[in-house]
Amino acid sequence: MARNRLLSMLDEHVVPIGMQCFTGNHTLIEVLGATGFDYVWLDSEHSALNPRALDDTMRTCENAGLVALVRIPEPSDGTSARRALEAGAQGIVVPMVRSAADVQGIVDALTFPPRGTRGLCPALRVPGYTFTGFNDYMCESDDNLLIIPMIETVDALENIDEICALEQVTMLVFASGELAFAMGEGATMHSSTKVRDAQQVVYAAAKRHGVAVIGGPILNPSTHTCSAALESGISMLCIGLDVMAFRQVCETTVAAANAAAEASGTYTRPPAPPSAFPHAY
Repeated sequence: MARNRLLSMLDEHVVPIGMQCFTGNHTLIEVLGATGFDYVWLDSEHSALNPRALDDTMRTCENAGLVALVRIPEPSDGTSARRALEAGAQGIVVPMVRSAADVQGIVDALTFPPRGTRGLCPALRVPGYTFTGFNDYMCESDDNLLIIPMIETVDALENIDEICALEQVTMLVFASGELAFAMGEGATMHSSTKVRDAQQVVYAAAKRHGVAVIGGPILNPSTHTCSAALESGISMLCIGLDVMAFRQVCETTVAAANAAAEASGTYTRPPAPPSAFPHAY
């Protein structure tokens, strides 16, 4: 197992870019690889993507030249995390983290004895279905373990230094939307002083511990919004979400067709459904 490519890119001050993938669609994953993305964030917290049946998805990611990160359903789901690694995931995104103990629990589930409690099985695609090479795989897997906690709870905010101090935490996600609701700020996340202050606390802790921050514009990425993300302290861009990006394309397409029909003086079109996106985006 070579060192995680995303970590190598960060060491060389190359900005990795990726996208959240809720569909798990292999064609869309191939398109990401063909257009210059470096990684794909496969979601199994909110989507129907099954982290226990990812082998073919991982083959597609590898053929497309993408590093695959998998978000597991919850911090206590060590089984899903282990099976994602066994399929070929190169990083595990952990939602709803509250403490360093939550992260350490996943680390224990994903490292082999005596470091952790992960079960041994050579009949896996990642080590090459081999008995003779399995010892090397165990050492390399432990040494390359990448755990990415999501900071989206008040408890995680309070425990941020302990979380960032863990050896396996070299990246994190500041999830402002979830945290805003947890802090009682609700839909004011984009203007909330509390959320901005929390962001600064997390970014400062990440900088102290040499932890990269993943983030960026979810909708309508532009040079300006990507530059603003990098200037804020983000060093690894996660741009967009496949389902919502496709909806934006569809809304824009219908709006253009409706406008053309109205301008023709001959044709008409029914009104488009209300947009799913706030004007601020």
